[in-house]
Amino acid sequence: MPPDPSETPATGPTRPLNISAVHAVSPAAYAGYRGALVLAIAVYAAAVSGAALLDVKTPILHGVWPCLVVAALLGFYGEVVFRRADRLVRIVEATCLVVALGLSLACLSYLGPITDLPLRDRELIWLDSHLGFDWLRVMRSLDHRQPLLGVLDGAYATFTSQLIGTVLVFIATRRTRELDRFFMTFICASVFADIASILVPTVGPMMALAGDSNFDHVPTLGRETGHIVLALRNGTLKTVDLDAIDGIISFPSLHAAVAVIVPYTLRWCRPLFWPVLILDGIMFVSAVPSGNHYLSDVFGGLAVALLAIACGRAIQQLVDRAVIGWNGKRAERTAP
Repeated sequence: MPPDPSETPATGPTRPLNISAVHAVSPAAYAGYRGALVLAIAVYAAAVSGAALLDVKTPILHGVWPCLVVAALLGFYGEVVFRRADRLVRIVEATCLVVALGLSLACLSYLGPITDLPLRDRELIWLDSHLGFDWLRVMRSLDHRQPLLGVLDGAYATFTSQLIGTVLVFIATRRTRELDRFFMTFICASVFADIASILVPTVGPMMALAGDSNFDHVPTLGRETGHIVLALRNGTLKTVDLDAIDGIISFPSLHAAVAVIVPYTLRWCRPLFWPVLILDGIMFVSAVPSGNHYLSDVFGGLAVALLAIACGRAIQQLVDRAVIGWNGKRAERTAP
């Protein structure tokens, strides 16, 4: 795949690039997920600091730092120590990052409601109504359309498998640099979603609009999420354990954000792009009934995805410059 000129690292006119260093940024030689590792450490530090500040116990974080240590060692020394097992090294490194990020981000999502800012369900209900969307009426209608709801629920449930599958595709094709950018984009999306959920806390439409309604087929997981948010706000829940692995973000919808990020990331692979685009189009829509989100949450997820894609690209360029500079200095030291 020819390089994208728009993503070529910028350099100053008085400092020509070392050609051998530029080649080190190619997908075949880009060792480790450097940018993702730095962001993962920052997210972990934020989760630990936030928990300490808010006096919350976080057993969910106990396994994070060993994963980060292993990821760092493999990222910097894996290609030297395990020369003949490059794919295995990248798989283990990616697994460690996925575990560390999943636990840290889930913890952050639980810390947000403790800030106790005013709930904003009323404002989002108002916004939905001005968009011409009656959440409760639509859910009652879908409750009588079990086949359609089954398709939506099935697409919604592919969230984690899509993330893992995208990682495996990049590892199988040795596109380490692109995988690093995918990690960074997802981290940015998750952090932006966490920040937005802190500023715009909600208990979700299933609790705010359908507290007394009974559904035969529409998932009601939003009620449990709403109770968790209230327990965090009133101080009766002060421990974040592995039960929190799914997170509790309502606004914005991270499912909607991932439904944009994954097909964008896989646009280079035509055999996968179109099926993934169709699947994610369904998952994007399914966030409302299957995840009990407001329609506004979905549009918020779209905004988060676009911002995260832009930030992922900018951070990737910074990482590229760092890799080029590091390889240039290494070449100067080893030159005869």
